[in-house]
Amino acid sequence: MICLVLCFVALFVFAFLSVFSAKYRPLAARAFDCAVRKATLRPCETGLDEELKAASIAGIMRVSPAAASFVNRHFEAFSLAFAAIFFASFAVAFAGIYNFAVYGNCNGPQGGFCAYNSLHNTAFLKAPGSLDGITAGNASAKVVVIEFGCYVCPYTKSAESDVREMLEKHRNDVYFVFKPFPILSHPHSTEAALAASCAGEQGRYWEYRQALFENQADVMRRGDAALLEIAHRLNISPSFDACYTGRKFLSFIQKTEKEGQECGIYGTPTFFVNGKPFVGQNAVKEAENEVRRLLSGGGDGT
Repeated sequence: MICLVLCFVALFVFAFLSVFSAKYRPLAARAFDCAVRKATLRPCETGLDEELKAASIAGIMRVSPAAASFVNRHFEAFSLAFAAIFFASFAVAFAGIYNFAVYGNCNGPQGGFCAYNSLHNTAFLKAPGSLDGITAGNASAKVVVIEFGCYVCPYTKSAESDVREMLEKHRNDVYFVFKPFPILSHPHSTEAALAASCAGEQGRYWEYRQALFENQADVMRRGDAALLEIAHRLNISPSFDACYTGRKFLSFIQKTEKEGQECGIYGTPTFFVNGKPFVGQNAVKEAENEVRRLLSGGGDGT
């Protein structure tokens, strides 16, 4: 059993290394032959399994003879533990790659930021060419903050208190534009954006937006029922229902979604401060720092 484990681990390792260096290809071939033979209950004629064990013990021996002796006595247990960690890590990495390819995020349908997002480079993000969206602040301000966000994204929700604080602090010096960017893998993301826009039509956008984030889990679970219930609880005009069920603002949502795709948005929230992008869990704080820098005379926007 232990030899089979060693051969399979060696096969994965040497096959990967052989992609980058030809010197590992003979070892990959030996590992493949050994793994096939062990899997079919035949002896490994290449001797690779014994070479791997000897090389491992020899390496430890140079550091600590006592440790080498201990590992030699319990080599099977150590090898099985290593193999389990190796294959578990491989499975997690593969799942992350699959999620990234399918959902654009290694966390899968629930979204959020992850290590693979570093594959993206904010330098390739393009600032939107329009200020179409849901706005607040001073339309004449020299500092413009644009947020692409998803109402059912947990990271957009976690940034909300800082967004509110920034708007309160700089409401006379900043023009804020929110562009809905539904992440379709998030349940009812488009519906939430439609409902928020309908509340905005009634002059109740910010109240509804706050309630959306406060009831995010319920919205993701119950969809239409939860969105209508929020509106009724806030006593928003009955015309809200007709607006929502008629999907009145669908073209607007589709427009901001397409704009975000053209800008290269890969996660929410994404902020642009006078065109400079900020993405990630700390994006809103970094955007706030940029706003303060500009307002203090640190660049364009003074």
